[in-house]
Amino acid sequence: MAEGNDAPGSSVLEHFNVHLIADLGGRVNQHWLVDHCGESLVLRRWPAGLDSANVDWEVRLLGGLAAAGLPVSSVIEGPVEIDGVSWSLAPYFPGEHVMSHGTAGDQRARGRLLAEFHAVSAGIVDIGQRPGWRRCEEVLADDFEAILNSSEKERPEEVRIVRWHLNRVRERIAGLRLADRPSILVHGDFTPWNLRFVDGRLTGILDFELAHLDHRVADFSLSWRGKYDDVVHGYNEVTLLDPVEWEALTPVFWITLINIACNDLQWGFGGGGKWAISQLLRRSPLMGQDVEPFRC
Repeated sequence: MAEGNDAPGSSVLEHFNVHLIADLGGRVNQHWLVDHCGESLVLRRWPAGLDSANVDWEVRLLGGLAAAGLPVSSVIEGPVEIDGVSWSLAPYFPGEHVMSHGTAGDQRARGRLLAEFHAVSAGIVDIGQRPGWRRCEEVLADDFEAILNSSEKERPEEVRIVRWHLNRVRERIAGLRLADRPSILVHGDFTPWNLRFVDGRLTGILDFELAHLDHRVADFSLSWRGKYDDVVHGYNEVTLLDPVEWEALTPVFWITLINIACNDLQWGFGGGGKWAISQLLRRSPLMGQDVEPFRC
């Protein structure tokens, strides 16, 4: 395999005694399939600038989940810093993944898998919160108004949409007393492309870069997306959501999107929050009293 511009250099390959087979890609982390003495493994490059406490947290998390029997990419060797970047080796999970959310049946199956994942991850709370991360109601305490005010002249329509949902969320969260409820470990991105299957059997759960402690309904933010209702129904078939969780489903989802939209508005990313705002405008029967459409 020819080395691309971003491929690991010889110093990395020699350190781990591996040979490149294929580029496996990645978003924040980058991965390569490598051969180590006849065994297929995954070489991971951690994000540049990621603090050691965050790396250590994820390493400990993956070790705990693997020890509990989940097919996750626990660290076999490393992380080690080479040329200013952290690298590690992990198991390779064979199997296929899909890039779409699939049929209603596929979504229900994924919801059931998420419930099973939570049944295991609920026991891993002694790890503490991921460094730099907070639960959703703590994120809501940020000064979003300052960002919206500074962005209003340039993007008035986007700001109107975000502010309307922000005000709605604050009203809804105030009565739910989320701060009194327990945390569990959430994956953060339990989507089809982060799951591997062989003949319908789950063989790998990938990409824990968004994992942190939060309310379990926070794990629906990127798996339900206010659209794939059968993910939630499938989850509820395995583990019943209580009345407060049903009420919190939409406000928690919106908090995630408001945070993304405001970051994009502040730093000029994503067309000024275009993706997050499009998600905010979605409505689903599962939203209950929050199904009310946005009005200027």
